Amino acid sequence: MARVDGRKIVGIATVATVSVVGFAQIYLPFWADRDKIRGMAEEEDMPAAAKREMEKQIKQQQQQHEQQQAGSMWKNMKK
Repeated sequence: MARVDGRKIVGIATVATVSVVGFAQIYLPFWADRDKIRGMAEEEDMPAAAKREMEKQIKQQQQQHEQQQAGSMWKNMKK
């Protein structure tokens, strides 16, 4: 294998790093929004009835979770 100057290796590594970061800055936002492009994003204009129903379900789940979590966290460690 031929000897390669250290500056060339550092230069290639720097260019590769900058290229990857640049590609990520430009391409990844579009890739992250692919669900919106495909139409699979949540509806932004949700009907009022559906919104109320969803909020009701969330409140029910939170109440169930609070009932399950009631008590001291140290209670189980005393055993």
